[in-house]
Amino acid sequence: MVAKADLQFAGEFLVEECKIVSTTGQIYDINDIVEEINIFENIYTATISGDIVIKDTTNIVQNLPIIGEERLILKIQTPQSAPTPETTVDYTRSPMIIYKINAQYLEGETSQIVSLQFGSLEGIRNTTSRISQSYSGQPSEIVEKILRDESYLKSKKTFYFEPTANLAKVVFPNVRPFKCISHLSNISNSQLNNASPSYLFYETTKGFHFRTYDSMCREEPKFFFKENVGSQLNPQGVVDPQMNLDTLINYQRVSSKDTAKNLNSGMISSKLITHDVYNKRVDLYKYDYLSNFDRDIHPDNGESTPIISEAKDPDTLKSLTDYEDTKLFVVSTASGYSFEESGNYPYQSDNLNQTLQRKRARKQQFENGTILNIEVNGQTFIQAGDKVNLQIGATSAVTDTKDDVQLTGNYIVTHLRHTFTKSQQIKHKIVMQVAKDSGKANKLPDAGIPQSNDFGPDINGAKSIDVSAGYSAGSDYTVA
Repeated sequence: MVAKADLQFAGEFLVEECKIVSTTGQIYDINDIVEEINIFENIYTATISGDIVIKDTTNIVQNLPIIGEERLILKIQTPQSAPTPETTVDYTRSPMIIYKINAQYLEGETSQIVSLQFGSLEGIRNTTSRISQSYSGQPSEIVEKILRDESYLKSKKTFYFEPTANLAKVVFPNVRPFKCISHLSNISNSQLNNASPSYLFYETTKGFHFRTYDSMCREEPKFFFKENVGSQLNPQGVVDPQMNLDTLINYQRVSSKDTAKNLNSGMISSKLITHDVYNKRVDLYKYDYLSNFDRDIHPDNGESTPIISEAKDPDTLKSLTDYEDTKLFVVSTASGYSFEESGNYPYQSDNLNQTLQRKRARKQQFENGTILNIEVNGQTFIQAGDKVNLQIGATSAVTDTKDDVQLTGNYIVTHLRHTFTKSQQIKHKIVMQVAKDSGKANKLPDAGIPQSNDFGPDINGAKSIDVSAGYSAGSDYTVA
């Protein structure tokens, strides 16, 4: 964390380097003309992106010129006594690439405002290369091979991975690298988290990540934010920058618990039918949310509760998880097992019965769970995939607690935008989208639906309605 003595105000930042390198090798320092820098991270996107706004008084767009193939050298940090790679946005050894002049307009007679869009070089290399070869081994190892291969992505960035338990034997026929990695994430099971199949591949300012939702949830919260109560003062009555870093400036509830969408997506229940053409075999697999809830790890760990009840419809005597036909997966496969003398079959085709349904459901739990957009003072340490704790006050005077039970708790950062502003006031802010897949309250009653459910005759007639109410920290996360 930032030392108090090193931080003058919450959101302070230091741009140590900001340079453009032309296609001819010419280097132009643009630090003094930078107005704003935005960096975007997303756990559902393979690479990061961003834009930089400059106030151009020397017409470098034309004179350099900037054509959309330039390198961007960038280094930013939150002031602190002992900066580390984990606490610094550093693109000095692995520059970004400027690929688009996003906006350009005059400001007075002597300057123009220019917005340049940039992204990871690996994103460009993914577009310009295809893989035509086979791989075998642990999927996490194959991902790193693809990431490092000089013929493909050629990445030198740090690779954080959660080791996979299964072995894979895959053949990629002229497929883009990120598509190959996406396939590997779909067939991977974790060594560390109950064989979790919910692997994601994404980039942050700290490097590339290959890990599951469960590993994110297992970690202790890295940051704690409390709803805005004004400037935080220390015991001496002086504004404390460190305390203000922990302030939740603003929040907005985006969505929460859409049962119809959860049913249609297969989050609550689903059926998988696999047809093995080679062996002339059809297999049926069922998935239901409640049976798998304790198998998965959730942000609030032992305090997490399912977001649906076990209540049965009194007319059908079925709960929501009994309707597996709400989502149907039909997949044609051909078994490709490799025989070993031991009698084991380590290489499994796609292992769909262990991955497809559970992975789809897990993703939907976070995409349609409790989702908030929040704004906090910036720190260069925060990244997508982090677990954060929010303390949000209750909005009703009737409640017995000061906090909102449903909204207060742990979340996973799914998206974020770093905004570094230099034009008027030096300020670093972060807008994040955070999500959690479960509730945090007493267990929902399994008797839920009233048994007195007589709404009168089916045809004609009238009758009055009678309704009687009747997770250990990051040791599981390996750095390559």
